[in-house]
Amino acid sequence: MKQPSFFISWQGKDLSPLRSMITISGNSEVLIENCRQVNECNDIRCSVVASGYLIDVWGAELSLSSFSNGSVAVNGKIQSLNIEKRGRKESI
Repeated sequence: MKQPSFFISWQGKDLSPLRSMITISGNSEVLIENCRQVNECNDIRCSVVASGYLIDVWGAELSLSSFSNGSVAVNGKIQSLNIEKRGRKESI
């Protein structure tokens, strides 16, 4: 049976002129644009900084397949993403 494919896109909503876009392709690839720094990448977690956000990709057999032009692709068995705003805390 053919596995269904889906597409999810998220765009950071901060005020900086350079925003980050995350593209999820099925459960096997996450492309993060405007990536500034790779903090860590091991078999179960890849952590990157993009447009003032800390983005953690969790899964199994994870690897970085490219880091060019400010984009990074995380490949493997993707299970979840965690997106956290970095910097000073904002009051509401």
